[in-house]
Amino acid sequence: MAELKWKEAIVKVFEDEKKALHYTDIAELIAERGYRKSLGATPSDTVSANMTTDINTNKENSIFAKVDKGIYILRKFLDNSSQLATEETEAEIVTTQKTIKERYKIINAFGIYWNRNLVHWKTTPDLLGIQQIGASEVNFKDQIGIYLLHDSRETIYVGQAIEQTLGQRLKNHTTDRLGGRWDRFSWFGFYPVNENGKLLTDIKLDNITVQNLGDILEAILIESIEPRQNRKQGNLFFGLEYLQQEAPEIKKRLKEQIIRELTDKL
Repeated sequence: MAELKWKEAIVKVFEDEKKALHYTDIAELIAERGYRKSLGATPSDTVSANMTTDINTNKENSIFAKVDKGIYILRKFLDNSSQLATEETEAEIVTTQKTIKERYKIINAFGIYWNRNLVHWKTTPDLLGIQQIGASEVNFKDQIGIYLLHDSRETIYVGQAIEQTLGQRLKNHTTDRLGGRWDRFSWFGFYPVNENGKLLTDIKLDNITVQNLGDILEAILIESIEPRQNRKQGNLFFGLEYLQQEAPEIKKRLKEQIIRELTDKL
């Protein structure tokens, strides 16, 4: 099957499922079913922007309808107009690709329980992640924000990467007093990612309210420590999590080790 345009792929998923879906689920289904091969670095954002632009441009004539925060459906599958999102909810979403930066608040990308052993700890280590399977790889070594170090039982350290980048701060912790105490790390970054997989370092963190700060602190704590009485919700974080990718140097080293072991047996 020929690769579909983004809008065509979104419609195809809705036609398959015949129900409302979160834009992150739509992006994953597009990849799983091969409707698009080239996904870029931020397929979830691209899906959201396509539907939102269509809704804002065509209003009630749009083929899409928003039924809840981040959740959309093909308008023809709506049972009644009461399912539509309220104007207040609609105002929270991205309006067009041109104004996508307006949704960038404080945390714009994050990774949970990344494995220390999957990073090649060179002078400036690469921190590689993808938004979903099939998406383009992003290097977060120059990210800034908050990070946590974990051992097998608990979080042992919380720090900030502001004056130094995330890659530099984590590299320092491989040789300092914490060097032998952590094997996982989580991070919450201020810089967003564009569709080409580059960090946008020129954003301005202004107009931040006390409510914004409260929401962000709550979301970070829920995502990072997962308290049993909290429903894991990713509040404000939908589409922002990145899955760790193994450093190519680690893969190469493993292959060389396997070859050596096979050679020794001959």
